Amino acid sequence: METEDVLLTLSLLLSAALAARFLASLMRVPEMLVLLALGALFGPSVIDVIDVPLDSLGAQLIFTLGVSMILFYGGLNLSLPILRKVWVGLTMLALPGVVLTAAVTGAVAHFAFDLDWTAALLMGAVLAPTDPAILIPLFIRSRLRPKLAQTVIAESALNDPTGAVVALALAGVLISGDSSIATPVEEFVIDLAISTLLGVVAGVLLAATVSSHRAGIWRESSAAAMLMVVTISFFSLDSAGGSGYLGAFLAGLIVGNMEQLGLAMHAEHERDMKEFAANLSDLVTLFVFLVLGANIPFGVLGENLLPALAVIAALLLVARPLTVYACTLPDKGGGWTHNERLFLCWTRETGVVPAALVGVLAGLGVPNTELYASVVALAVILTLVLQALPARWLADRLGLIEPSPGVASDATGV
Repeated sequence: METEDVLLTLSLLLSAALAARFLASLMRVPEMLVLLALGALFGPSVIDVIDVPLDSLGAQLIFTLGVSMILFYGGLNLSLPILRKVWVGLTMLALPGVVLTAAVTGAVAHFAFDLDWTAALLMGAVLAPTDPAILIPLFIRSRLRPKLAQTVIAESALNDPTGAVVALALAGVLISGDSSIATPVEEFVIDLAISTLLGVVAGVLLAATVSSHRAGIWRESSAAAMLMVVTISFFSLDSAGGSGYLGAFLAGLIVGNMEQLGLAMHAEHERDMKEFAANLSDLVTLFVFLVLGANIPFGVLGENLLPALAVIAALLLVARPLTVYACTLPDKGGGWTHNERLFLCWTRETGVVPAALVGVLAGLGVPNTELYASVVALAVILTLVLQALPARWLADRLGLIEPSPGVASDATGV
């Protein structure tokens, strides 16, 4: 691709992103829906002015390093003291909950699409994560009960890396042709261990080097240091066989809670780093949904609409409720009420990471990528319309909104 083509594509993506943001605010609909629609409009299926194939270099950079930055930013904004109050339920939702969701959804995909078990479970794993890019803006300023809001936000950030690790492990099995059930389990455990170790090391190093401590040699360049660490850790993890997604999230979580290590940042440097991470994450989110919209395989989607609807129905109506109750019932310390569980059951929007995983799978050469892309695109649309739009109304109907605006105006409260 020539330099002029790259610049033209970039300018078209930015123009479409700004137009989508304006239209979404005007129509008061989720921004991601408008991004998908404009991506489809400008993509090869309609006007054909934006052509960024899922396996292209630009798309792969967005889906790998770009999404790693989103997850770093998600970890950066979580509070460990608050998470400790609901740690049992969160851990269950983020680890076995993702596997359970993937297994139930994958089982339906196996029969609906007549896929072999590995390919079907891969579809379930791709669909299993919820989306921090949608849920964090939706609840961060809401008057939803603080415990519930923090759980929704934290789960959306925590289950993305887990879903990515499971999906990539299954993708490796699918590509290699190994049909052993033990192989994906072994790959998952190894990936999880490597990703956790290197992610923690990267987070501790970054926290030390941007802190006000004498080791803070990059304290005045915290944004650049953050970008460097996320980039290097992603490729280090990729080379070592781990997940750059999980490593980036853990690094962000450690940096965002560096006071637990006895470290601190100057307020100005902390603000610079968080603003840079927020702006970059925002831009990546816009590009991910535009590129996904431009790559919606309408022909494949039309041919497989009924099976896709069956899989998504199983995800929303069976897998998610089963996961929520199975993971929160053992959490006696969380004090979960029936209405809180009902709200969690209807809060699992599909978004950035499933879309990004489709792009990664395309880059790896996984078969049936168009089928995965069509199901993910349909899941994004349906979960945004059915779940994101009525979320505030549902919370109010279930009595989960704080009566006083001053009590829980910030979801980071306790």
